[in-house]
Parts: sequence; structure tokens; C-alpha cells
Amino acid sequence: MIIQIEEYFIGMIFKGNQLVRNTIPLRREEIFNFMDGEVVSNPEDEHLKVAEIILKLYFAEIDDKKVRELISYKLEVPEFTKKVLDIVKDIEFGKTLTYGDIAKKLNTSPRAVGMALKRNPLPLIIPCHRVVAKNSLGGYSYGLDKKKFILERERLNMVSFKFNKVY
Repeated sequence: MIIQIEEYFIGMIFKGNQLVRNTIPLRREEIFNFMDGEVVSNPEDEHLKVAEIILKLYFAEIDDKKVRELISYKLEVPEFTKKVLDIVKDIEFGKTLTYGDIAKKLNTSPRAVGMALKRNPLPLIIPCHRVVAKNSLGGYSYGLDKKKFILERERLNMVSFKFNKVY
């Protein structure tokens, strides 16, 4: 299903009540490059809530760790991809790791890590955008402009999250 919130379109697939795949918020002209389906005109409240949370993640208005507590999701990926994504889940909001950092932890290659990240079915919820190359942003299925935007938003909002945690 695809849900529209303002000018953004978010693709999602559920199995029962668990989210198993989503897109980042995209423009109408982009969404169908990443997910087939129809735009749902009257989504169920629970689906709309998940879409709204994904939109907040995109604008770095909520921490992914909090989101993983709020929504029901299931990670359906091969074992190696799961190992990579488990490391990625621990990357702090506003921070990054390199493909090489993760590769060392798993005794594999940075390229293998990149291929596993490309299979991430829950972008933003599992923050694969926080993995960068040694000397560049690396890659991102949705485009480097979006990766850069998300990382910049997180860095801007990181201070307010830390402030709110203290008080």
C-alpha cells in the first residue's frame, strides 16, 4: 500500500499487523520506482500512524530507537543481512559508521556490507543511511541527495534530542 501525507508518499507492506517493508517518504513521481501499489485514500488508523512515524523519521523529528519500540515490525532478511542490520540498529542518531567499520566487526568485506544494506527492507527504521564510505557518503538506494538530507537533518536535531533527554 502507498499512503500519501501532504506531498509525500510512503510505501509499506504489512504481514498481519507487522511492517515488513517500507520506503522512505518520496514524491509522487518517485514512489512507483520503489514500490508497486495504489495510493490508499482511507488508510486504517494503524497504517496511517506508521506512515506518519516514517515521515517523522525522515525529518529527524523522532529517534529510530524509539520508533522500533512504537511499531510492530518483522525483519525478513537472510542471516548475514540480519547481522549487518543488527549492527546498524546500534548506530546512534546523528552519528555514522563506515562500511569498513562494520566489515571488521563481521570479518567480511565493505562491499558485502554494502550489498546487505541494499537489502534493508525497513529504511529509516533500520538506519542504513548512517553507513558511509571512508571518504564519501557511499551509496543509497534512494539517491545520495536524500541520504545527505537525512544525515543533515539528524545532525541538526541531535542537539535537541540530547537536550530533551537531560531534562
